[in-house]
Amino acid sequence: MAKLKFGPPPCNYFMLQQMKKRENNNQKGGQKPIEKKKWFSSRKKKPGFAWLFNFLKLSLNLILQNLQIKWVKSLIINKKMKQVNFSAINLGCNKNMVDTEFTIWEILKLNSNEIEINFYPDPEDEEVEYVIINTCWFLSSSRDEAEETIWYYDNMWKKVILIGCYVPVKDDSFLSSLKNLEAVVPYEEVKNTSSILLNNIPHPNPLPKGEGIEQKISKLKTGLANLKKDKLKAYLSSIGWDQIGTKAHIYWTESVRAFLHSYKWYEYLKIAEWCNNKCSFCIIPNIRWKQKSRTIEDILEEVKIMVNSWIKEIEIISQDTTRYWVDLYKAPYLLELLEKIDEIPWDFKIRLFYMYPDILSMTHIDRLANLKKLLPYFDFPFQHISPNVLKNMNRFYDDSHISKIIDYIKEKFPNNFFHTNFIIGFPWETESDFNMLLDFAKKYEFDSVSVFGYHDEPLADSNKLWNKIDAKTIKTRVKTIKNILNEIYDKKDALRVNTKQKGFIEELYDDYAIIRPEIKAPDIDDLDKVDFADIDWDFDLDLGMKVDYVYRGTLKE
Repeated sequence: MAKLKFGPPPCNYFMLQQMKKRENNNQKGGQKPIEKKKWFSSRKKKPGFAWLFNFLKLSLNLILQNLQIKWVKSLIINKKMKQVNFSAINLGCNKNMVDTEFTIWEILKLNSNEIEINFYPDPEDEEVEYVIINTCWFLSSSRDEAEETIWYYDNMWKKVILIGCYVPVKDDSFLSSLKNLEAVVPYEEVKNTSSILLNNIPHPNPLPKGEGIEQKISKLKTGLANLKKDKLKAYLSSIGWDQIGTKAHIYWTESVRAFLHSYKWYEYLKIAEWCNNKCSFCIIPNIRWKQKSRTIEDILEEVKIMVNSWIKEIEIISQDTTRYWVDLYKAPYLLELLEKIDEIPWDFKIRLFYMYPDILSMTHIDRLANLKKLLPYFDFPFQHISPNVLKNMNRFYDDSHISKIIDYIKEKFPNNFFHTNFIIGFPWETESDFNMLLDFAKKYEFDSVSVFGYHDEPLADSNKLWNKIDAKTIKTRVKTIKNILNEIYDKKDALRVNTKQKGFIEELYDDYAIIRPEIKAPDIDDLDKVDFADIDWDFDLDLGMKVDYVYRGTLKE
Protein backbone atom coordinates (compact mmCIF):
# COMPACT_ATOMS: atom_id res chain seq x y z
CA MET A 1 0.00 0.00 0.00
CA ALA A 2 1.35 3.43 -0.89
CA LYS A 3 1.01 6.22 1.63
CA LEU A 4 -1.00 9.37 1.04
CA LYS A 5 0.48 12.27 -0.87
CA PHE A 6 1.25 15.36 1.19
CA GLY A 7 0.54 18.05 -1.37
CA PRO A 8 0.28 18.68 -5.09
CA PRO A 9 2.84 17.04 -7.38
CA PRO A 10 5.25 19.18 -9.41
CA CYS A 11 3.44 18.72 -12.72
CA ASN A 12 -0.06 18.01 -13.92
CA TYR A 13 0.33 14.95 -16.12
CA PHE A 14 -3.31 13.95 -15.72
CA MET A 15 -4.63 17.28 -17.05
CA LEU A 16 -2.37 17.03 -20.12
CA GLN A 17 -3.77 13.57 -20.85
CA GLN A 18 -7.33 14.85 -20.46
CA MET A 19 -6.63 17.71 -22.87
CA LYS A 20 -5.36 15.25 -25.46
CA LYS A 21 -8.50 13.15 -25.03
CA ARG A 22 -10.73 16.20 -25.51
CA GLU A 23 -8.81 17.20 -28.65
CA ASN A 24 -9.26 13.72 -30.10
CA ASN A 25 -12.98 13.81 -29.30
CA ASN A 26 -13.36 17.19 -31.01
CA GLN A 27 -11.66 15.89 -34.13
CA LYS A 28 -14.18 13.07 -34.26
CA GLY A 29 -17.09 15.41 -33.61
CA GLY A 30 -18.33 15.28 -37.21
CA GLN A 31 -18.68 11.51 -37.28
CA LYS A 32 -22.11 10.02 -36.86
CA PRO A 33 -22.61 7.46 -34.11
CA ILE A 34 -22.77 3.88 -35.30
CA GLU A 35 -26.30 2.56 -35.11
CA LYS A 36 -26.80 -0.74 -33.32
CA LYS A 37 -28.29 -3.55 -35.41
CA LYS A 38 -31.72 -4.69 -34.42
CA TRP A 39 -31.31 -8.41 -34.87
CA PHE A 40 -34.94 -9.49 -34.60
CA SER A 41 -37.23 -6.54 -35.33
CA SER A 42 -35.44 -5.81 -38.63
CA ARG A 43 -35.73 -9.37 -39.88
CA LYS A 44 -38.63 -10.67 -41.89
CA LYS A 45 -40.38 -13.18 -39.70
CA LYS A 46 -41.04 -16.63 -41.17
CA PRO A 47 -44.18 -18.33 -39.83
CA GLY A 48 -42.52 -21.73 -39.68
CA PHE A 49 -39.88 -20.73 -37.16
CA ALA A 50 -41.71 -18.25 -34.91
CA TRP A 51 -42.97 -20.96 -32.55
CA LEU A 52 -39.40 -22.39 -32.22
CA PHE A 53 -37.93 -18.99 -31.35
CA ASN A 54 -40.60 -18.36 -28.70
CA PHE A 55 -40.14 -21.85 -27.25
CA LEU A 56 -36.38 -21.42 -26.92
CA LYS A 57 -36.82 -17.99 -25.33
CA LEU A 58 -39.32 -19.35 -22.77
CA SER A 59 -37.11 -22.37 -22.00
CA LEU A 60 -34.08 -20.16 -21.40
CA ASN A 61 -36.04 -17.96 -18.99
CA LEU A 62 -37.24 -21.01 -17.03
CA ILE A 63 -33.72 -22.42 -16.80
CA LEU A 64 -32.29 -19.14 -15.51
CA GLN A 65 -35.13 -18.76 -13.01
CA ASN A 66 -34.91 -22.30 -11.66
CA LEU A 67 -31.13 -22.71 -11.54
CA GLN A 68 -30.49 -19.14 -10.28
CA ILE A 69 -27.07 -19.01 -11.88
CA LYS A 70 -24.82 -16.89 -9.63
CA TRP A 71 -22.77 -15.25 -12.33
CA VAL A 72 -25.90 -13.96 -14.08
CA LYS A 73 -27.16 -12.46 -10.82
CA SER A 74 -23.84 -10.82 -10.05
CA LEU A 75 -23.75 -9.40 -13.57
CA ILE A 76 -27.17 -7.81 -13.12
CA ILE A 77 -26.27 -6.48 -9.64
CA ASN A 78 -23.02 -4.98 -10.90
CA LYS A 79 -24.90 -3.09 -13.59
CA LYS A 80 -27.13 -1.51 -10.93
CA MET A 81 -24.36 -1.05 -8.34
CA LYS A 82 -23.43 2.50 -7.44
CA GLN A 83 -19.68 3.04 -7.57
CA VAL A 84 -17.77 5.67 -5.58
CA ASN A 85 -14.04 6.18 -6.20
CA PHE A 86 -12.23 8.54 -3.85
CA SER A 87 -8.82 9.52 -2.57
CA ALA A 88 -7.48 11.65 0.29
CA ILE A 89 -4.64 14.08 0.90
CA ASN A 90 -3.32 14.88 4.36
CA LEU A 91 -1.74 18.27 4.92
CA GLY A 92 0.03 19.24 8.13
CA CYS A 93 0.74 17.24 11.26
CA ASN A 94 0.44 13.56 12.15
CA LYS A 95 -2.57 14.42 14.33
CA ASN A 96 -4.29 15.42 11.09
CA MET A 97 -3.22 12.08 9.63
CA VAL A 98 -5.23 10.23 12.28
CA ASP A 99 -8.30 12.26 11.29
CA THR A 100 -7.68 11.42 7.64
CA GLU A 101 -7.43 7.70 8.37
CA PHE A 102 -10.62 7.82 10.41
CA THR A 103 -12.48 9.58 7.59
CA ILE A 104 -11.27 7.05 5.01
CA TRP A 105 -12.54 4.14 7.08
CA GLU A 106 -15.90 5.84 7.72
CA ILE A 107 -16.36 5.75 3.95
CA LEU A 108 -14.89 2.32 3.21
CA LYS A 109 -17.01 0.53 5.79
CA LEU A 110 -20.15 1.41 3.80
CA ASN A 111 -19.23 -1.05 1.03
CA SER A 112 -22.18 -3.34 0.27
CA ASN A 113 -23.88 -5.27 -2.52
CA GLU A 114 -25.51 -2.04 -3.67
CA ILE A 115 -22.52 0.29 -3.30
CA GLU A 116 -18.93 -0.35 -4.38
CA ILE A 117 -16.52 2.07 -2.69
CA ASN A 118 -12.88 2.20 -3.76
CA PHE A 119 -10.02 4.11 -2.15
CA TYR A 120 -7.14 5.18 -4.42
CA PRO A 121 -3.82 6.18 -2.81
CA ASP A 122 -3.07 8.41 -5.82
CA PRO A 123 -5.52 11.34 -5.94
CA GLU A 124 -4.57 12.01 -9.57
CA ASP A 125 -5.76 8.61 -10.76
CA GLU A 126 -8.27 9.17 -13.56
CA GLU A 127 -10.72 6.84 -11.81
CA VAL A 128 -10.90 9.12 -8.74
CA GLU A 129 -14.06 11.21 -8.57
CA TYR A 130 -13.77 12.68 -5.04
CA VAL A 131 -10.67 14.04 -3.31
CA ILE A 132 -10.86 14.67 0.44
CA ILE A 133 -8.31 17.29 1.55
CA ASN A 134 -7.51 17.46 5.26
CA THR A 135 -6.11 20.95 5.65
CA CYS A 136 -3.67 22.74 7.97
CA TRP A 137 -3.82 26.39 9.03
CA PHE A 138 -1.04 26.63 11.62
CA LEU A 139 1.41 28.75 9.60
CA SER A 140 1.11 31.08 6.62
CA SER A 141 3.00 28.49 4.56
CA SER A 142 0.40 25.89 5.65
CA ARG A 143 -2.42 28.14 4.45
CA ASP A 144 -0.67 28.69 1.13
CA GLU A 145 -0.18 24.93 0.73
CA ALA A 146 -3.84 24.29 1.55
CA GLU A 147 -5.13 26.77 -1.03
CA GLU A 148 -2.64 25.66 -3.67
CA THR A 149 -3.69 22.03 -3.17
CA ILE A 150 -7.41 22.87 -3.23
CA TRP A 151 -7.00 24.96 -6.37
CA TYR A 152 -4.87 22.29 -8.05
CA TYR A 153 -7.39 19.47 -7.70
CA ASP A 154 -10.33 21.75 -8.39
CA ASN A 155 -8.76 22.53 -11.76
CA MET A 156 -8.28 18.80 -12.30
CA TRP A 157 -12.07 18.54 -12.12
CA LYS A 158 -12.07 16.42 -9.00
CA LYS A 159 -14.95 16.88 -6.58
CA VAL A 160 -13.20 18.43 -3.59
CA ILE A 161 -14.30 17.88 0.03
CA LEU A 162 -12.55 19.99 2.68
CA ILE A 163 -11.97 19.01 6.31
CA GLY A 164 -9.43 20.12 8.93
CA CYS A 165 -8.02 23.34 10.38
CA TYR A 166 -8.66 25.48 7.29
CA VAL A 167 -12.41 25.00 7.70
CA PRO A 168 -13.09 27.26 10.74
CA VAL A 169 -11.17 30.16 9.17
CA LYS A 170 -11.75 29.49 5.49
CA ASP A 171 -11.56 32.30 2.94
CA ASP A 172 -15.05 32.33 1.43
CA SER A 173 -13.96 34.57 -1.45
CA PHE A 174 -11.34 31.99 -2.44
CA LEU A 175 -13.69 29.02 -2.06
CA SER A 176 -16.43 30.74 -4.08
CA SER A 177 -14.06 30.92 -7.04
CA LEU A 178 -13.76 27.13 -7.19
CA LYS A 179 -15.64 25.11 -9.80
CA ASN A 180 -15.83 21.68 -8.14
CA LEU A 181 -16.05 22.27 -4.40
CA GLU A 182 -18.40 19.57 -3.18
CA ALA A 183 -18.54 20.35 0.55
CA VAL A 184 -16.80 21.98 3.50
CA VAL A 185 -17.07 19.77 6.59
CA PRO A 186 -16.51 21.18 10.13
CA TYR A 187 -14.94 19.03 12.86
CA GLU A 188 -18.16 17.97 14.51
CA GLU A 189 -19.68 16.90 11.16
CA VAL A 190 -16.73 14.86 9.88
CA LYS A 191 -18.70 11.61 10.01
CA ASN A 192 -21.03 13.05 7.37
CA THR A 193 -18.23 12.93 4.82
CA SER A 194 -19.36 9.45 3.80
CA SER A 195 -22.91 10.71 3.31
CA ILE A 196 -21.66 13.45 1.02
CA LEU A 197 -19.93 10.93 -1.20
CA LEU A 198 -23.04 8.76 -1.36
CA ASN A 199 -25.31 11.73 -2.06
CA ASN A 200 -27.44 10.94 0.98
CA ILE A 201 -27.63 14.57 2.04
CA PRO A 202 -28.59 17.61 -0.05
CA HIS A 203 -25.84 19.08 -2.19
CA PRO A 204 -24.38 22.32 -0.78
CA ASN A 205 -25.86 25.57 -2.09
CA PRO A 206 -24.48 26.52 -5.49
CA LEU A 207 -21.43 28.73 -5.22
CA PRO A 208 -21.21 32.12 -6.98
CA LYS A 209 -19.79 32.12 -10.46
CA GLY A 210 -16.00 31.85 -10.43
CA GLU A 211 -13.54 34.53 -11.44
CA GLY A 212 -10.97 34.48 -14.19
CA ILE A 213 -7.70 32.57 -14.01
CA GLU A 214 -5.70 35.74 -13.28
CA GLN A 215 -7.79 36.54 -10.21
CA LYS A 216 -7.53 32.92 -9.02
CA ILE A 217 -3.75 32.92 -9.28
CA SER A 218 -3.59 36.25 -7.47
CA LYS A 219 -5.69 34.89 -4.59
CA LEU A 220 -3.64 31.72 -4.58
CA LYS A 221 -0.46 33.71 -3.95
CA THR A 222 -1.88 35.98 -1.28
CA GLY A 223 -4.17 33.45 0.47
CA LEU A 224 -5.22 34.17 4.02
CA ALA A 225 -1.92 35.84 4.88
CA ASN A 226 -3.25 39.23 3.77
CA LEU A 227 -6.51 39.02 5.68
CA LYS A 228 -6.71 41.37 8.62
CA LYS A 229 -6.97 39.97 12.11
CA ASP A 230 -10.23 41.82 12.76
CA LYS A 231 -11.80 40.21 9.70
CA LEU A 232 -10.75 36.73 10.88
CA LYS A 233 -12.13 37.35 14.35
CA ALA A 234 -15.40 38.60 12.91
CA TYR A 235 -15.71 35.49 10.76
CA LEU A 236 -14.90 33.15 13.65
CA SER A 237 -17.50 34.88 15.77
CA SER A 238 -20.10 34.57 13.03
CA ILE A 239 -19.73 30.77 12.87
CA GLY A 240 -19.63 30.32 16.64
CA TRP A 241 -15.99 29.25 16.78
CA ASP A 242 -15.94 29.46 20.57
CA GLN A 243 -18.38 26.53 20.68
CA ILE A 244 -16.38 24.21 18.46
CA GLY A 245 -14.53 22.66 21.40
CA THR A 246 -17.76 21.53 23.03
CA LYS A 247 -18.63 19.61 19.86
CA ALA A 248 -15.18 18.20 19.18
CA HIS A 249 -15.31 14.72 17.71
CA ILE A 250 -13.14 12.15 19.49
CA TYR A 251 -12.40 8.97 17.59
CA TRP A 252 -13.56 6.18 19.85
CA THR A 253 -12.46 2.64 19.13
CA GLU A 254 -15.76 1.51 17.66
CA SER A 255 -14.86 3.86 14.80
CA VAL A 256 -11.90 1.87 13.51
CA ARG A 257 -9.43 3.78 11.37
CA ALA A 258 -7.79 2.82 8.11
CA PHE A 259 -4.21 2.13 9.25
CA LEU A 260 -2.35 3.56 6.27
CA HIS A 261 1.10 3.07 7.83
CA SER A 262 0.63 -0.55 8.93
CA TYR A 263 2.58 -1.83 5.90
CA LYS A 264 5.58 -0.06 7.46
CA TRP A 265 4.71 -1.52 10.87
CA TYR A 266 3.97 1.76 12.66
CA GLU A 267 0.91 3.88 13.34
CA TYR A 268 -0.10 7.02 15.26
CA LEU A 269 -2.23 6.84 18.40
CA LYS A 270 -3.98 10.09 19.32
CA ILE A 271 -4.79 10.15 23.04
CA ALA A 272 -6.31 13.66 23.24
CA GLU A 273 -7.54 16.53 21.11
CA TRP A 274 -6.89 20.29 21.21
CA CYS A 275 -4.87 22.17 23.85
CA ASN A 276 -5.22 24.16 27.09
CA ASN A 277 -1.93 26.04 26.76
CA LYS A 278 -1.91 29.69 25.74
CA CYS A 279 1.48 29.99 24.05
CA SER A 280 1.58 33.49 22.61
CA PHE A 281 2.79 32.35 19.15
CA CYS A 282 0.21 29.56 18.71
CA ILE A 283 -3.32 29.80 17.29
CA ILE A 284 -4.43 26.20 17.91
CA PRO A 285 -6.58 27.02 21.00
CA ASN A 286 -8.29 29.71 18.91
CA ILE A 287 -9.33 27.38 16.12
CA ARG A 288 -9.64 24.04 17.97
CA TRP A 289 -10.33 25.12 21.55
CA LYS A 290 -9.66 23.26 24.80
CA GLN A 291 -8.16 19.82 25.49
CA LYS A 292 -10.42 16.80 25.38
CA SER A 293 -8.87 13.47 26.39
CA ARG A 294 -9.91 9.92 25.60
CA THR A 295 -10.41 7.40 28.40
CA ILE A 296 -7.69 4.92 29.30
CA GLU A 297 -10.03 1.99 28.56
CA ASP A 298 -10.78 3.27 25.09
CA ILE A 299 -7.13 3.86 24.24
CA LEU A 300 -6.17 0.36 25.44
CA GLU A 301 -8.79 -1.13 23.12
CA GLU A 302 -7.32 0.72 20.15
CA VAL A 303 -3.79 -0.41 21.09
CA LYS A 304 -5.01 -4.02 21.00
CA ILE A 305 -6.55 -3.44 17.57
CA MET A 306 -3.23 -2.02 16.38
CA VAL A 307 -1.07 -4.89 17.60
CA ASN A 308 -3.55 -7.39 16.14
CA SER A 309 -2.98 -5.57 12.84
CA TRP A 310 0.77 -6.36 13.08
CA ILE A 311 1.74 -2.83 14.06
CA LYS A 312 5.12 -2.99 15.82
CA GLU A 313 5.61 0.67 16.73
CA ILE A 314 2.92 2.93 18.20
CA GLU A 315 3.53 6.69 18.01
CA ILE A 316 1.62 8.38 20.87
CA ILE A 317 0.54 11.92 20.00
CA SER A 318 -1.60 14.87 21.12
CA GLN A 319 -1.08 18.62 21.34
CA ASP A 320 0.32 18.29 24.89
CA THR A 321 0.95 14.65 25.74
CA THR A 322 2.16 15.30 29.29
CA ARG A 323 -1.20 16.85 30.20
CA TYR A 324 -3.23 13.82 29.18
CA TRP A 325 -6.42 13.58 31.30
CA VAL A 326 -5.95 16.99 33.00
CA ASP A 327 -9.26 18.05 31.45
CA LEU A 328 -11.07 15.08 33.05
CA TYR A 329 -9.49 14.71 36.48
CA LYS A 330 -7.51 17.96 36.95
CA ALA A 331 -4.29 15.94 37.12
CA PRO A 332 -2.06 14.30 34.48
CA TYR A 333 -2.48 10.54 34.04
CA LEU A 334 0.00 9.92 31.23
CA LEU A 335 2.21 7.61 33.29
CA GLU A 336 -0.80 5.54 34.38
CA LEU A 337 -1.80 5.16 30.73
CA LEU A 338 1.71 4.16 29.63
CA GLU A 339 2.01 1.59 32.40
CA LYS A 340 -1.27 0.02 31.29
CA ILE A 341 -0.08 -0.12 27.68
CA ASP A 342 3.22 -1.61 28.82
CA GLU A 343 1.33 -4.52 30.38
CA ILE A 344 -0.22 -5.62 27.07
CA PRO A 345 1.56 -8.93 26.23
CA TRP A 346 2.59 -8.29 22.64
CA ASP A 347 5.87 -7.51 20.90
CA PHE A 348 5.68 -3.81 20.10
CA LYS A 349 7.27 -0.48 21.05
CA ILE A 350 5.81 2.92 21.98
CA ARG A 351 7.17 6.40 21.29
CA LEU A 352 6.08 9.68 22.91
CA PHE A 353 5.67 12.99 21.08
CA TYR A 354 4.94 16.57 22.22
CA MET A 355 6.04 16.35 25.84
CA TYR A 356 6.15 19.63 27.74
CA PRO A 357 8.74 19.66 30.55
CA ASP A 358 7.00 22.01 32.99
CA ILE A 359 5.00 19.31 34.83
CA LEU A 360 7.58 16.53 34.50
CA SER A 361 9.43 15.52 37.67
CA MET A 362 12.34 13.18 38.36
CA THR A 363 9.83 10.65 39.68
CA HIS A 364 8.09 10.71 36.29
CA ILE A 365 11.41 10.02 34.57
CA ASP A 366 12.02 7.06 36.93
CA ARG A 367 8.64 5.61 35.99
CA LEU A 368 9.39 6.06 32.29
CA ALA A 369 12.65 4.17 32.77
CA ASN A 370 10.71 1.19 34.15
CA LEU A 371 8.66 0.79 30.96
CA LYS A 372 9.79 -2.19 28.88
CA LYS A 373 8.20 -1.05 25.61
CA LEU A 374 9.24 2.62 25.63
CA LEU A 375 11.69 3.79 22.98
CA PRO A 376 14.12 6.30 24.58
CA TYR A 377 13.02 9.01 22.14
CA PHE A 378 12.31 12.35 23.81
CA ASP A 379 10.38 14.96 21.86
CA PHE A 380 10.38 18.23 23.84
CA PRO A 381 9.27 21.37 21.94
CA PHE A 382 11.45 23.69 24.04
CA GLN A 383 11.25 26.57 21.48
CA HIS A 384 13.93 28.52 23.40
CA ILE A 385 16.09 28.51 26.54
CA SER A 386 16.25 32.21 27.47
CA PRO A 387 13.96 32.95 30.48
CA ASN A 388 13.04 36.31 28.93
CA VAL A 389 11.98 34.79 25.60
CA LEU A 390 10.16 31.89 27.30
CA LYS A 391 8.21 34.39 29.38
CA ASN A 392 7.15 36.32 26.28
CA MET A 393 6.16 33.01 24.68
CA ASN A 394 3.97 32.32 27.73
CA ARG A 395 5.84 29.09 28.46
CA PHE A 396 5.63 27.70 31.99
CA TYR A 397 9.25 26.66 32.59
CA ASP A 398 12.75 28.12 32.67
CA ASP A 399 16.29 27.16 31.69
CA SER A 400 17.10 25.66 35.09
CA HIS A 401 14.21 23.19 35.01
CA ILE A 402 14.94 22.20 31.39
CA SER A 403 18.59 21.46 32.18
CA LYS A 404 17.69 19.31 35.20
CA ILE A 405 15.20 17.27 33.14
CA ILE A 406 17.66 16.69 30.27
CA ASP A 407 20.53 15.76 32.58
CA TYR A 408 18.41 13.26 34.47
CA ILE A 409 17.04 11.68 31.28
CA LYS A 410 20.57 11.24 29.93
CA GLU A 411 21.53 9.57 33.22
CA LYS A 412 18.58 7.16 33.19
CA PHE A 413 18.59 6.48 29.41
CA PRO A 414 22.17 6.12 28.10
CA ASN A 415 20.94 5.41 24.54
CA ASN A 416 18.70 8.49 24.38
CA PHE A 417 17.56 10.44 21.32
CA PHE A 418 16.38 14.06 21.65
CA HIS A 419 14.22 16.00 19.20
CA THR A 420 13.15 19.58 19.83
CA ASN A 421 12.00 22.81 18.13
CA PHE A 422 13.52 26.30 18.20
CA ILE A 423 11.82 29.57 17.24
CA ILE A 424 14.40 32.17 16.21
CA GLY A 425 13.84 35.93 16.31
CA PHE A 426 10.86 35.99 18.67
CA PRO A 427 9.90 39.56 19.72
CA TRP A 428 12.35 40.95 22.28
CA GLU A 429 14.97 38.26 21.51
CA THR A 430 18.28 40.03 22.17
CA GLU A 431 21.71 39.04 20.94
CA SER A 432 22.37 37.74 24.44
CA ASP A 433 19.18 35.61 24.33
CA PHE A 434 20.22 34.14 20.99
CA ASN A 435 23.76 33.36 22.21
CA MET A 436 22.23 31.61 25.20
CA LEU A 437 20.29 29.39 22.78
CA LEU A 438 23.47 28.65 20.81
CA ASP A 439 25.28 27.60 23.99
CA PHE A 440 22.30 25.42 24.91
CA ALA A 441 22.42 23.64 21.53
CA LYS A 442 26.20 23.12 21.78
CA LYS A 443 26.02 21.79 25.34
CA TYR A 444 23.38 19.13 24.78
CA GLU A 445 24.07 18.30 21.12
CA PHE A 446 20.47 17.41 20.24
CA ASP A 447 19.99 14.64 17.70
CA SER A 448 17.28 16.43 15.71
CA VAL A 449 16.09 20.05 15.81
CA SER A 450 13.36 21.76 13.79
CA VAL A 451 14.24 25.46 13.39
CA PHE A 452 11.65 28.14 12.58
CA GLY A 453 12.16 31.83 11.94
CA TYR A 454 9.49 33.86 13.73
CA HIS A 455 6.83 35.79 11.81
CA ASP A 456 3.48 37.19 12.89
CA GLU A 457 0.45 34.95 12.50
CA PRO A 458 -3.22 36.06 12.48
CA LEU A 459 -4.98 35.46 15.82
CA ALA A 460 -1.68 34.88 17.70
CA ASP A 461 -1.13 36.97 20.84
CA SER A 462 2.51 37.52 19.89
CA ASN A 463 1.25 39.98 17.26
CA LYS A 464 0.61 42.41 20.13
CA LEU A 465 4.23 42.31 21.28
CA TRP A 466 6.37 45.20 20.13
CA ASN A 467 10.12 45.41 19.56
CA LYS A 468 9.89 42.93 16.68
CA ILE A 469 13.12 41.56 15.22
CA ASP A 470 13.73 42.56 11.59
CA ALA A 471 13.60 39.85 8.92
CA LYS A 472 17.29 40.22 7.96
CA THR A 473 18.44 39.61 11.54
CA ILE A 474 16.16 36.59 11.87
CA LYS A 475 17.50 35.11 8.64
CA THR A 476 21.10 35.57 9.80
CA ARG A 477 20.40 33.98 13.19
CA VAL A 478 18.62 31.01 11.59
CA LYS A 479 21.59 30.41 9.30
CA THR A 480 24.01 30.64 12.25
CA ILE A 481 22.22 28.08 14.41
CA LYS A 482 21.67 25.71 11.47
CA ASN A 483 25.39 25.71 10.75
CA ILE A 484 26.11 24.77 14.37
CA LEU A 485 23.47 22.04 14.33
CA ASN A 486 24.85 20.58 11.09
CA GLU A 487 28.29 20.33 12.69
CA ILE A 488 26.71 18.43 15.59
CA TYR A 489 24.86 16.10 13.20
CA ASP A 490 28.05 15.36 11.23
CA LYS A 491 29.91 14.56 14.44
CA LYS A 492 27.17 12.17 15.61
CA ASP A 493 26.90 10.57 12.18
CA ALA A 494 30.65 9.87 12.09
CA LEU A 495 30.31 7.91 15.35
CA ARG A 496 27.71 5.64 13.71
CA VAL A 497 29.86 4.67 10.71
CA ASN A 498 30.68 0.92 10.64
CA THR A 499 28.34 0.22 13.57
CA LYS A 500 25.50 -2.33 13.63
CA GLN A 501 22.02 -0.84 13.52
CA LYS A 502 18.38 -1.99 13.53
CA GLY A 503 15.75 -0.32 11.40
CA PHE A 504 12.73 -0.53 9.14
CA ILE A 505 12.90 -0.52 5.33
CA GLU A 506 11.23 2.61 3.95
CA GLU A 507 12.14 2.30 0.27
CA LEU A 508 13.75 -0.32 -2.00
CA TYR A 509 15.87 0.25 -5.10
CA ASP A 510 17.99 -1.95 -7.39
CA ASP A 511 21.01 -2.29 -5.12
CA TYR A 512 20.27 -0.34 -1.95
CA ALA A 513 17.53 0.39 0.58
CA ILE A 514 16.40 3.47 2.50
CA ILE A 515 16.14 2.45 6.17
CA ARG A 516 14.71 4.27 9.18
CA PRO A 517 16.77 3.44 12.29
CA GLU A 518 14.55 2.10 15.06
CA ILE A 519 15.40 4.97 17.42
CA LYS A 520 14.42 7.62 14.85
CA ALA A 521 10.85 8.80 14.32
CA PRO A 522 8.95 8.36 11.05
CA ASP A 523 8.20 11.46 8.95
CA ILE A 524 10.60 13.60 11.04
CA ASP A 525 14.18 12.32 11.29
CA ASP A 526 16.80 11.52 8.65
CA LEU A 527 17.00 8.07 7.07
CA ASP A 528 19.95 5.81 6.20
CA LYS A 529 20.91 4.82 2.67
CA VAL A 530 22.27 1.25 2.92
CA ASP A 531 23.79 -1.03 0.28
CA PHE A 532 22.23 -4.52 0.11
CA ALA A 533 25.61 -6.04 0.97
CA ASP A 534 25.45 -4.38 4.40
CA ILE A 535 21.99 -5.74 5.25
CA ASP A 536 21.70 -9.00 7.18
CA TRP A 537 18.90 -10.89 5.40
CA ASP A 538 18.11 -14.45 4.33
CA PHE A 539 14.87 -13.83 2.42
CA ASP A 540 13.29 -11.31 0.09
CA LEU A 541 13.38 -7.77 1.42
CA ASP A 542 10.09 -5.91 1.63
CA LEU A 543 8.80 -2.50 2.75
CA GLY A 544 8.35 -2.19 6.50
CA MET A 545 10.60 -5.15 7.25
CA LYS A 546 12.78 -4.79 10.35
CA VAL A 547 16.41 -5.64 9.56
CA ASP A 548 19.90 -5.58 11.03
CA TYR A 549 22.47 -3.66 8.99
CA VAL A 550 25.88 -2.00 9.12
CA TYR A 551 25.87 1.75 8.55
CA ARG A 552 28.71 2.86 6.26
CA GLY A 553 27.83 6.53 6.03
CA THR A 554 26.42 8.26 2.96
CA LEU A 555 26.67 6.02 -0.11
CA LYS A 556 28.35 7.44 -3.21
CA GLU A 557 26.06 7.68 -6.23
